[in-house]
Amino acid sequence: MLQLYTQALIDGLLLGGVYATVAVGLSLCFGVMRIVNWAHGALLMMAMYLTYYLVTLAGINVYLCCLITGAVMFAVGYLLQKFLFYKLIVREKDREPVNVLLFTSGLGTALTAVALIVFGGFALQAQTPYTGKSLQMGPFIISQTKLISFVIAVVSTLVLFFFVKKTETGRAMSATSQNRTVARLMGIHEENIYCLAMGISQAMVGISASLLISFYPVSNSVGVLFSFKSFIIVVLGGKGSIMGCLLGGLVVGVIEKFFGTMFNDATSQIVLFMLFVLILLFKPSGILGKEKE
Repeated sequence: MLQLYTQALIDGLLLGGVYATVAVGLSLCFGVMRIVNWAHGALLMMAMYLTYYLVTLAGINVYLCCLITGAVMFAVGYLLQKFLFYKLIVREKDREPVNVLLFTSGLGTALTAVALIVFGGFALQAQTPYTGKSLQMGPFIISQTKLISFVIAVVSTLVLFFFVKKTETGRAMSATSQNRTVARLMGIHEENIYCLAMGISQAMVGISASLLISFYPVSNSVGVLFSFKSFIIVVLGGKGSIMGCLLGGLVVGVIEKFFGTMFNDATSQIVLFMLFVLILLFKPSGILGKEKE
């Protein structure tokens, strides 16, 4: 029994690292622009479809697709922000524009419907050279695809963390997130920062899509599932906290696998939802988030 739970712990940590990369884009979007992007999961779904066809039709290595899909999604995020989101933001004085929230909700629904029409409702699984291969470490089995994806996910998240904390552009993003009026007076170009933040947010979505498709099938409903997980991770780790997302992703992955092993997948989802509610009630700032003054 101990061996079974230890195996679940290992699988949960590996999966949680990838979950964190999915959620960190959502966290960055909220942290800088105070926007809740309800289309986050749907954009992840479209990125997974893109990666699937790059792997199956073009024969590109699934992990090399991280660069391609990441670049494509960066452009998508940048253009969405520049030509749609920012125009909605400046029309309202609130830090959390309702128009953007409604727009992203509609965009997510539209993308899900388009995916159903174009790709059908069937789940598609990419076959890679790593599919089905595993490493034996004593009594424990570690999936090669999940291990490689975990390493890339953690490295990507850490690179983003150091970019935000150590570079001038990253500090400008942080300043804009705290007070965009003061940041503007300091010479920071707010529109460019917002476009860059949304571009990076979607680039992380593109990277995570390539990591997920190596072991997780894509369908038109996958966006809803990962939106749910991403919101839990962001709330658990702390809204706007990159390292909080990494920690939250690991916690969610472990809970999901642990309770799924003890009971079933439905029970694990119920536990995650209960955790979500408890965090909102008793520590809304999250594990590493800062309390509002």
